[in-house]
Amino acid sequence: MTTVVAPDATLAEITPFAAPLGSGLDTASWFDAAHTPQEWSPIDEFRANLAEINTLYLQAHQRGDYNSTLGGLVYLGMVSAVEGYFRSLLRHLILTDEMCKENAASKTVSYAAAVHHRPELLPEALLEGVSLASTKNVKSELNSLCNVAQISASLDPLFQTFEDICQIRHCGIHRFGKLGSQQAVKLGLEKHKPLLEKPLRLTVAHLQDIAEALEALVRGVNSHCFFDMLKRSHDNSPAGKIKTKYYSTSWNRDWAADRSRFEKFHWIFASTHISNPSKPAKEMYDAFMAFITAKEAGQ
Repeated sequence: MTTVVAPDATLAEITPFAAPLGSGLDTASWFDAAHTPQEWSPIDEFRANLAEINTLYLQAHQRGDYNSTLGGLVYLGMVSAVEGYFRSLLRHLILTDEMCKENAASKTVSYAAAVHHRPELLPEALLEGVSLASTKNVKSELNSLCNVAQISASLDPLFQTFEDICQIRHCGIHRFGKLGSQQAVKLGLEKHKPLLEKPLRLTVAHLQDIAEALEALVRGVNSHCFFDMLKRSHDNSPAGKIKTKYYSTSWNRDWAADRSRFEKFHWIFASTHISNPSKPAKEMYDAFMAFITAKEAGQ
């Protein structure tokens, strides 16, 4: 006579390691509903986030509590801070810059975002399906939304370092730090093949180097985009020499008349809340007007 065992009973009895019965988790409670975002520029927000992340591992090191697991988590946070910078930069440019706003107009967002997002946050929805932990994707979005097509060659080494950092990030997210074959190929197979399936082991010195490399990239891109787009705001305006007009108004070349427009643009790229702040808006405006005058005199 065959005994029929209930499927659930079989699962509970024939298992190497029984699973506890769980209940659903209230994910809404994981977020800070009372949070009020600070009005910081994208680069100031990045610098503040990076400083907070640096504090985590440096304090742990001082206490003697630092280990490679913490290092791996800190590493992911650093890359996330860079992604956050690019998302914030693109959002503010879409909201402020006439050309970027026009470029974004033809792109689509989800119905949920259109209905529930506040207007000032709606540009975030354009990037929800895009990973900006990738040199290719960062350059693609800067090009399609901001017409920043030719990034200075001086930034190429920084972008290559960023790409390497992002490749290793995949190991931390998907493989608990172990190096996979795809990442080994992209990082250089000859050098990395002995390290296949080996775990990531970041020291404090490694993390400090990574933090410096990421900040260098962000500051480099920030400066390049500021100048490139500021120059275009004149060249592609009614007063500019380039035929394609992205802007409906030209600079008045008078601080009192241009102040409001320039300060809004300058704020997006300026660092004012943290040590080593940017030059004041008026000083940058004067330099921009001098550049325009010199350029026209040389034509």
